[in-house]
Amino acid sequence: MRRHRLAFALAATLAALAAGAPAPRSLAAAEKIKFLLDFTPYGKHAMFYVSLDKGFWQDAGFDVTILKGEGSATTVASYAAGAVDFAFADTAAVILARGKGAKVKVAAMIHDKSLYAIETLEETGIKGPKDLEGRKIGGSVGDAGRVVFPAFAKINNIDASKVQWVNMTPPARAPSLFAGQVDAVVAFATEGPTYAAKAKEAGKGWREILYADYGLDLYSNGLLARDDLIAQQPDRVKRWIEATMKGVAWSVEHPEEAVDIFIKHNPAVNKDQARAHFRIAVKHLMTDAAKRDGIGYMEPGKMRQTVETIARYFADARDVPLDDVYTNRFLPKLLPKEKPF
Repeated sequence: MRRHRLAFALAATLAALAAGAPAPRSLAAAEKIKFLLDFTPYGKHAMFYVSLDKGFWQDAGFDVTILKGEGSATTVASYAAGAVDFAFADTAAVILARGKGAKVKVAAMIHDKSLYAIETLEETGIKGPKDLEGRKIGGSVGDAGRVVFPAFAKINNIDASKVQWVNMTPPARAPSLFAGQVDAVVAFATEGPTYAAKAKEAGKGWREILYADYGLDLYSNGLLARDDLIAQQPDRVKRWIEATMKGVAWSVEHPEEAVDIFIKHNPAVNKDQARAHFRIAVKHLMTDAAKRDGIGYMEPGKMRQTVETIARYFADARDVPLDDVYTNRFLPKLLPKEKPF
């Protein structure tokens, strides 16, 4: 009987293949893909692990390895150089890289509302942007918040020459802040819960300065696609974007399960903090525009504002055409229903 069942299953599979039906996932020859993040994985990245765990990438023909990043500028440079197949990074970093010759576009927006932030402690006396003058701020050269800080400084009349930057790796930021080696650090708002928890443990007060609350709400992190892939392998790019955004949409509708999946792949991360990180990520994804036009979609007006803002404060970006920065060409129309959690 077992032999007959196996023979029947094989015959059914062969018949399906002959009829042009897609092969079962286990029979598909998946292409090995390296996907580079902007940072060390934490709760905001849960949606990508959903695409991995639920088989959305595999169904699209990809065998994906997710790699940690060291800041968006570094991620964009690595991706532009062809070191990885796809990447996730900040739009400002893309604009600046394009100004230097990198051929990379944003192909799907995830952080629709800017997440750039300054994390500090109440004990430092930093209450607003102007209080950053004369202070030490920690961050890596590639941190997105550091890349756009000159724009933030000019908008808020901060004398940037009075800010001292202390170079450090992303994992060193929190320990350096709590040890008093710096007065503040650049981060994403999704990291806020981690700093808040550490502050509570240390018996200190925590404060966050969100750039978007002080005049700098730009498009932030999205999925990237190189120009050569768009021109030569559009179907490959489309399959990648669709499969990844399918994971994003599923995560919005199943947030608790998405966090569980993330923790399964990243057991060293505190689950409560991961949940808080992801909750903020969803809030910055599910804007009014995303609910109207679909997640990932980039409005020409806001992208123009983003490009013009960066160009206003960075000479490298002044000749970057708007159409070179982004494309909505590969986006599926996905309108997930947000589930509170």
